[in-house]
Amino acid sequence: MHAKHMEAALKIAFDRMGATSPNPPVGAVIVRNGSVVATGGTGPCGSDHAEVVALSRAGGECAGADMYVSLEPCSHYGRTPPCTEAIKRAGIARVFVPALDPNPIVSGRGIADLSRAGIDVVLMEEMAEYAIELIRPFKKYILRHRPFIVSKSAVTLDGRIATKTGDSRWISSEYSRCLAHRLRAKVDAVMIGKNTFARDNPALNVRLSSFGDEVSRFFRETAPKMIGRENFFLKLLASGDMTALHDPLRVVVGLPGDIDMTSNVMADGNYLFFERSEIVDRLVREHRPLARAIGGINLHRIDTVSPDEEARAISEELARRGIMFAMLEGGGRLAGSFLDAGEIDQFIYVIAPKIAGNGLPPLAGSGVDAIADAMALKDVSVMPLKEDIVYTGYREQYHFETM
Repeated sequence: MHAKHMEAALKIAFDRMGATSPNPPVGAVIVRNGSVVATGGTGPCGSDHAEVVALSRAGGECAGADMYVSLEPCSHYGRTPPCTEAIKRAGIARVFVPALDPNPIVSGRGIADLSRAGIDVVLMEEMAEYAIELIRPFKKYILRHRPFIVSKSAVTLDGRIATKTGDSRWISSEYSRCLAHRLRAKVDAVMIGKNTFARDNPALNVRLSSFGDEVSRFFRETAPKMIGRENFFLKLLASGDMTALHDPLRVVVGLPGDIDMTSNVMADGNYLFFERSEIVDRLVREHRPLARAIGGINLHRIDTVSPDEEARAISEELARRGIMFAMLEGGGRLAGSFLDAGEIDQFIYVIAPKIAGNGLPPLAGSGVDAIADAMALKDVSVMPLKEDIVYTGYREQYHFETM
């Protein structure tokens, strides 16, 4: 029963992903006499946390009740008061948490604060692995002041993201493309290179409604099966309905001189171009239309001399803007520069049963000389998705503390 309620809290946290940054997505469930009386999820940054939302909805049903929270309650004053204070005032008797908050100003202190007030705190270590999948982005953001970056590619069985002519539609199945849109709904930003921008005119928004009833029914009714480690984030990404949808920030690395101001990326103000200052100045001199339009483009200039330095500068600026979770979705050279810079944290490759024979690779970085020097991914999971295979792994294994 405890696991059931905690899983419900974790599903709420997943539902809130993409809408809380730079705060972590958290879910809370309040149970009294065996029945759920209220639930809550963290709102946009600056609004109430999951615990406060649930307590407000429960009203007078809180006294003596149990609370299941997907992450240790905060105990400090930030943009909002401490959740531990609200829990104590409400008369909650027991609090169940799966993992400590990685934020150093909270970690362990929230639990200690509740315990000192006589509230029984139960650390559900058996659910910790599920919880940490949902807070990997927050952990990197809070400890390293960088966004967590996932590199997502659809590749042929022989490792190509496009043919030798650049054609890539479509390598993966409709089901895999729907999964990609579901992933977009969970990240704060989607990044592509300027060549992808100019060649494909992508919209980079979330369009789940564009997939047919058969695809929607598949995700709603099919329980995903995994080989190896069960990745809770991937499991939820591949199952159930998605209702809390948002469009991520659209990021283009590089500024084309002949930029199309009517492009899909620039359909509204939710976009951002990055380009080196010297290149911007040259393009403005050489392209009169761009010179006239430059003041109306959302552009951040960077001063770097190499692709990997550029990737680090972009990561820093995205973090400064509160971007906690970002996805690289287009361009082997772009992904290669972020790989060389050490900025990619997770790889999600959708492998399709197709052979291109030649073409563009998903990564075009500097490379290694010996296989012994290749990056060995951690916490690897494999999931069949119709005829495709979803393969994911992380740069680092997640280490978490317990009391």
